[in-house]
Amino acid sequence: MRIIETNKLNLRYNNRQILSDVSLTLKSGRITTLIGPNGAGKSSAFRILAGLVKPEKGTVRLDDIQLQSFEELRNHCGYLLESPDFYSYLSGKENLELLIQISKSKTDSEKLLQLVGLQNEGNKKVQHYSRGMKQRLGFAQVLINDPDFLILDEPFNGLDPEVKTQMLAQLVTLKNEGKGILVSTHLLEDMETIADDFVLLNKGRVYLKSNMEDNLNEKQKVVLHFSKSVKNLKQYYPENLFENNKIILMATISETEALLNDLYKQNFIPFRISRSSILHDKYMEITNESAN
Repeated sequence: MRIIETNKLNLRYNNRQILSDVSLTLKSGRITTLIGPNGAGKSSAFRILAGLVKPEKGTVRLDDIQLQSFEELRNHCGYLLESPDFYSYLSGKENLELLIQISKSKTDSEKLLQLVGLQNEGNKKVQHYSRGMKQRLGFAQVLINDPDFLILDEPFNGLDPEVKTQMLAQLVTLKNEGKGILVSTHLLEDMETIADDFVLLNKGRVYLKSNMEDNLNEKQKVVLHFSKSVKNLKQYYPENLFENNKIILMATISETEALLNDLYKQNFIPFRISRSSILHDKYMEITNESAN
């Protein structure tokens, strides 16, 4: 297993503290999502990892070896930071082939275009690409040197739902191939379906760091939707909220399963079950604290 570890990153702009003692761990074969409100410091942390900004303090280790600078990570990482920029008068394929030539890679541009769903658009000039197509081309660029780690800042910007789903699936495939992936995004529910670990930043500090498995036993809001009235069930489940054809409760996954088994025996079967997002709930903790 390959590991990137940053230790106590500190960054200041114009006497304003942007990051304070931020430590991150990125492991091969795992997806880590970095979340937090705007201004939390996510993009600044990504720029440090890319060697574009030098931290005031902080160190980085790769496989237990301390690196002299963050620029050394570039030999092991692929980056997508903000909106990618390409030569608009060249086609998507020509842009990729130019980058492949510069990096002295043996990667096949056609294969990269297929990976990101642009196999039918490769010969079109980039000036005619939509924002989502440019974003996908940017993701193809990240994969040129087959890096061990992917650092992706808002990679789903401009993508329609179908393409976004494809990209999420592609990230899982890359993870299963052993790549370590760090993703910053506001699409919390989507990331919850694929992330292994998460780091929640707030005001430049790590507010919470955990893995998804450790949070599966927490109580979350669950809404059970039925095609008929459930008011008669209120006497059996008085602690829950009954709203027309819904039962609303706070429950763990195991408690939800037990309730469903009980309801099934009474011939009450929900046609839809919605459960609040763990990442969304953690994110809202920050919002609520800031409001108080």
